[in-house]
Amino acid sequence: MARFAKGTYDSLASVDFQTQDPAEALEISPQAPFYLSFIFDSLNRPDQARRMLELAWNRSPEPWRDEAGLMLAQRLLDGQAYAKAAEIARSVVAGMGSADGKARAQRILVEALYWTKDDQATLDEAARLVNPDPEVLLFQAVSSLRLGLPDAHDLVLKLFITQKVSSLHGRMYTFLQGSPTYLGLFSDVERSLISAKEDLLQGSWVPAIGLLQGVISGYPPARAEDSVLPLDLATAYLASGRALTGARFLESLVPRMQGQALMDSLEQAGRLYRRARDGAKALSLFRLVARTAFTPQQRDRARWYILDLLLAQAPPDLMTQIQAEAAQWNDPTYFSNLLDDTVSGLVQTRNWSMLVGLWRALGDHAPPDVGARIAYVLGRAWESGLFPRSVSLPADSARELFQQAVQRSPAGYYGVMAASMLDQVPDSTVPADATQKGAPPALDPLIAGFIPFGLTGQAYSRLSAMKDALSDDSLLAASRAIAQAGDYRNAMYLIVALSDRRRLTIDELRQLYPQAYQPLIDEQSQEAGVPIHVLYGLVREESYFDPDIVSSAGAVGLAQLMPATAAPVAASLHITNPDLTDPATNLAIGARHLRALIGSAGSIPKALLSYNAGLTRLRQWERAAGKLPLDLFVETVPIVETRVYVRKILVSSVMYALLYHDADPRQAALSFFELTPDAPSRTPEPGTGAVMPR
Repeated sequence: MARFAKGTYDSLASVDFQTQDPAEALEISPQAPFYLSFIFDSLNRPDQARRMLELAWNRSPEPWRDEAGLMLAQRLLDGQAYAKAAEIARSVVAGMGSADGKARAQRILVEALYWTKDDQATLDEAARLVNPDPEVLLFQAVSSLRLGLPDAHDLVLKLFITQKVSSLHGRMYTFLQGSPTYLGLFSDVERSLISAKEDLLQGSWVPAIGLLQGVISGYPPARAEDSVLPLDLATAYLASGRALTGARFLESLVPRMQGQALMDSLEQAGRLYRRARDGAKALSLFRLVARTAFTPQQRDRARWYILDLLLAQAPPDLMTQIQAEAAQWNDPTYFSNLLDDTVSGLVQTRNWSMLVGLWRALGDHAPPDVGARIAYVLGRAWESGLFPRSVSLPADSARELFQQAVQRSPAGYYGVMAASMLDQVPDSTVPADATQKGAPPALDPLIAGFIPFGLTGQAYSRLSAMKDALSDDSLLAASRAIAQAGDYRNAMYLIVALSDRRRLTIDELRQLYPQAYQPLIDEQSQEAGVPIHVLYGLVREESYFDPDIVSSAGAVGLAQLMPATAAPVAASLHITNPDLTDPATNLAIGARHLRALIGSAGSIPKALLSYNAGLTRLRQWERAAGKLPLDLFVETVPIVETRVYVRKILVSSVMYALLYHDADPRQAALSFFELTPDAPSRTPEPGTGAVMPR
């Protein structure tokens, strides 16, 4: 079991159940077969995994028995053993105590019955589902057709009218094409609808457009009220490059549409006019949607497009219009991305006047992160002497702006930096008081059982699905158990969920910022001459201390190294054929790579920009931005991911310095950018920034 807990399963890789009795697994524990099924799946041994599930279903106690039954029924369903899948699913439905488990078993039962063509049973069981998915509608429609039920016609049309195009429509199209009798139940317009969905699925955009135009024009408005056809049409128009034609057609539908379909027609026409570069028409339609849409989500979406168009057009009364729009936002954070990019462009071009105007226009309606960002940037620009005399000052002092940044985002990056500039302890670094607690609550035994088998990822998946129902103490206990098993990433995810509820204590902050791989990171920090809290911050934000993680771009391991980047560094360290999933190797290369970038870029922030986006891009950004203080230079970076990357590492670095080195968080934050509180910074020449002291 000790080897299992470490994720070492080599002893199982060669197990042959032709010569070994699967029941020997019960000697480990009565519930072991359930967990061993996951391990055999990870070893790509599906037959052995199935045998473990069968053993758990037949001989393990509850709740492992029913959980194994669920998994076994799904496996049998996937393997087209429908009758057996239905049999087990029925048994699980009858005995399962969990409402969620019962619902999953019921869904498996419906699909298994459908494939056995037990149509009446399919309909009976489908009627018991609380939240049926669209595929269940397909099952109901086909079963009703085969039984000759009067509602079959409407069920088929419901699938085609209310569901956006998907493989379900292709399956239904094939079924109907193979049964001319069934097709005879539908009118010419309805058959055009069925064919149009198939054309959309096949990417035949122009034929689909012709058919859908005829369908929508020929449908009574009441029938089209809950239709997704305007969305399907817009997709086809965009894909075929016919944005202007599509916009005009969808706009022409407005007088005869009702309900949500009317709102969707207006919104999609606006999107198509926007694509066709007719901003005036697009604006008028989005404004209509923003006033009349039924849901706050659609109203915000329309206002997002309005803001996007206004920023692109920059009318003379831009700020007045932004002020009017911002007052109507339901969820200000929905607009953060647009505003964030706008702020970066304004800082890069030193358009302080417009940034001040944006600050005033947004007022109290600004997303908290954006409001804090603008306040901090304006405060820094003011105290750095970057405002020309022609700019109307946005407050009585830079300190007032820093105070605004702290108020709007006390625990975020800009709150940390602004508080430090004010010589105040940042809010995020002040832990909650520890409280006296009894013994931690016991984890659900089924979930806890994953951990000794090295299956912390599966434990986390189940905990994550139910985290809103877990108490604070349960989240904390689960995080500790998973961290003790060496899975820091998933343990931290659980603490993040806890931090969304309340301020963390000092011990909980240490779980959120753990000293994972401490001997290795300490050693590599010292040997490479990289500040230890910066190296910890980098590794935490790059990988959450998961040595096996590989990004979509191919970056590997703790320090997320690209093989091509790692190769020359490894050669300089005399490491041949480096295994980037090995923590010691990865950290050695990552620390040396960061040290080299600090030397080339001239400062830690610029080195981190290079680490994320490359030294070539850094040089381009330096040329575009000219001379700016380091913290303001970071604000000009045009790639959102890279800007956020530096912010995250600064906050992590501050926390590591505070939690493990008793450092003053204000000094840790400011020295990152070579700043001092309440003192204007000098604008450094590119590449001359000092290295942050350890």
